Amino acid sequence: MSPRLLALLLGVLVSTVNESALAPALPFLARDLGISAGEAQGVVTAGLLGAALAYLPLTFLSGRVGAGRVYRTGLLFQALLGFLLFLFPSPTALYALRFLQGLATAGVVGLVPGLAASLYPGRRGYALGWVASTVAAGTLLGPALGGLLTGALGWRWVFLLPLPFGLLALAQSGGLPELPPQGGDLGRLFRARAFLRALLATALYFAHTLGTTLALAFFLSGEGLGPEAVGGFLLLSPLQLLLLGAWAGRTADRAGYARVVRLGGALLVLGGALLAFLALLSPLPGAVLGLILLGAGRALFQAANNAQVLGLAPKGEEALASGALSVARVLGQGLGGFLAGVGLEALNPLGHRLAFALVVLSLSGLMGVGLLLQRLPLDPREDHPLYDLALEEEEDQQGG
Repeated sequence: MSPRLLALLLGVLVSTVNESALAPALPFLARDLGISAGEAQGVVTAGLLGAALAYLPLTFLSGRVGAGRVYRTGLLFQALLGFLLFLFPSPTALYALRFLQGLATAGVVGLVPGLAASLYPGRRGYALGWVASTVAAGTLLGPALGGLLTGALGWRWVFLLPLPFGLLALAQSGGLPELPPQGGDLGRLFRARAFLRALLATALYFAHTLGTTLALAFFLSGEGLGPEAVGGFLLLSPLQLLLLGAWAGRTADRAGYARVVRLGGALLVLGGALLAFLALLSPLPGAVLGLILLGAGRALFQAANNAQVLGLAPKGEEALASGALSVARVLGQGLGGFLAGVGLEALNPLGHRLAFALVVLSLSGLMGVGLLLQRLPLDPREDHPLYDLALEEEEDQQGG
């Protein structure tokens, strides 16, 4: 692994730890502030909304001032806003500061997929498999740290996590790569139909992933588990993604991105259905079995889908494609979080187990739509790892 890729992965680690650590803290934040599950979920959603609005503008800005400068500024403000969140823990302040922190997060992770893919143009799956593994590592550390901090010191301390991780990432961010010259034509990007289908599948995948995770946190809390135990349960799928991410990326480079995406999507739909039904019959063992299947599906889907999206972007639009990929991720997460919070609250009169099962089945239905999108006719060349390089040569020849 090159030092430049390592620098990018550290930034991904900061952001994913910061986001995922909130999940086990939310039920206790809601209790202490006297707000509902849906209102507590708004703390997560506010950050996702800020990031969604900032990804594309910051992508354009990076082409003017340099990707490295945008990245380092984002790291700094992520840490500073985390400190302010610790100091001002009222609902209104949390929503506002989390929105601003989302803007900073966009400057950290928005360019990472494009930058990582540019380091390994013929092995995008490999590079993005490492990104997926790092996301998993952050998602793995986040709930564990969030649960421990909430149990030992209180949920406010979770907001301080970006400080140590951000300082470490800043110390390693000196020699970041730059993206190749960019065209910045959104119309050209969104006229690529295969790109749009893959991007929509990305959004539905993240809606399923975050929505299921948050619903599971409230479900486990309703079963009487404390924050440490809730965080421990949420480690299972990220641990699989951490262990399998790079392997899944290499597999996608060899077997074809769409094929691996379809396999991963099928496992996610099946795993979600299993998690929902087993929660009614045997809640805790059922949660373990469902999470194991979901973890395998996430490992296969995520790296292959990200590589597919970037490979289908027109030449010169890699930065915009990277930003669009991040927008799809946060919009999907926002949708999943909204459905989980509102669904659990609306269905709570049915009992927390049945409410959880229905919410997870609904989210699995969304993932099924993403799987159907992958089964639409696809130009065989578009599924080849070197498709974008071949297209570049073709365009150069036509230009000559």
